[in-house]
Amino acid sequence: MIKPPRLKSGDVVGVVSPSTPVFSKRELSRGMKTLESLGFKPKLGPRALDVHANYQAGTREDRLHDLHTMFVDDEVKAIFCTGGGYAAIQLLPDIDWGIIEKNPKIFVGYSDIVTLLNPITEKTGLVTFHGPTVEGGLASDLVVSQRSSGGKYMLKSFKNTLMKGEIGKLPAYTEWKVLRPGRAEGTLVGGNLNVMLGLIGTPYEPKWDGKILFWEEVDETIEGIDNYLWRLRIAKVFKKIEGMVVGKITNLQPIDEDDREKWASLERPPVVEDIILKATEGFNFPILYGVDFGHDVTSLTLPIGANALLDCPGPGRTGKLSIVDKYLSD
Repeated sequence: MIKPPRLKSGDVVGVVSPSTPVFSKRELSRGMKTLESLGFKPKLGPRALDVHANYQAGTREDRLHDLHTMFVDDEVKAIFCTGGGYAAIQLLPDIDWGIIEKNPKIFVGYSDIVTLLNPITEKTGLVTFHGPTVEGGLASDLVVSQRSSGGKYMLKSFKNTLMKGEIGKLPAYTEWKVLRPGRAEGTLVGGNLNVMLGLIGTPYEPKWDGKILFWEEVDETIEGIDNYLWRLRIAKVFKKIEGMVVGKITNLQPIDEDDREKWASLERPPVVEDIILKATEGFNFPILYGVDFGHDVTSLTLPIGANALLDCPGPGRTGKLSIVDKYLSD
C-alpha cells in the first residue's frame, strides 16, 4: 500500500476532467467554492473545460496529459475530478503508472472515475478515494449550504477521510441492514457496479482475493442488477471476495412492460435484496446493504485499497463497516 499524504488547509488541489465534459460552469464554480470553503486552493487543469466529440472532455491525449501533469506538479497535493461519464476507460492503456508511483497524492472521484480509481490502486498500490466530484457532490445544495444534516455528514466524512485519515467505525446516516451475517476483514475495492464490470477480463481488473467489494447503482432495473451480479458470479468474483457492501441504489427503474403483467401475478415480486441474495447463493461472505454512498445521495468518502472490517451480526440487524489501518501519510 502506498499512502498518499494527508490534505492540509491551504493546500493547492488539482481539478481535472478525465471523462465527460463539464455540463455546467455554474455548478463547477459552486464545487470549486466548496473546496475553497474547506481551506483549499483549487487549480483547474489546462484542458479541463474542453469538449471533444460531444461526450468527451477533450481528446484522449489531452485528458491523459492533464492527469499526468497534475500528478507531477509539486504544487498540487490532491486531484479531484469534475464529473463522471463514459470515457475514462480510454486513458487506461497509456497511463504512466511510474509517474503515479513516484508522485503519490490523493485522487478522488466516483461513477465513471471508478474506472481509474481501482486500476491505479491495483497497478501502483496507491490508496485512492471514492468520493464526490466537483461538479457533482461538492456542488450539491446539501454541501454548498453546509446547513442540512446530510451536507454536514458528507463534509465531515470528506474532511475526516482526506485530512485526518480517520480510522475506526464509519458513521451511518441511514440504517445499514445486514443481508447475510458474518464478519470479514479485507481490502476495499469497488464503486459503480456497471463500471466495475467493465474492468472484468481486462489487464486492469482487480485481483479479487481478500477484497471487500462495495458497489452502488443508478438508473437501473432489477433485471439489470440481477444480470450484473450474475456476471460477477460467472467471473468467479464471489469465490474470492471476503465480503460485500451495497450502497444506495438510486432511481430504480420499473420493470420492462413485457414483464409487468407476469410480475404482477407473483405473490411477492422480487426486490433488490432478494436478487442479491439469490445471485450470491452458496457463498457465505457477509453482505451489508444500504450503506451511505452512491449517486445523488448523502455519501461517505471511502478509501480504496484500505483495510476494512465488515461486521454483520444477523439478518435484518444493523451492520458496521470500519477502517482498521492507517491509509494516509503525514
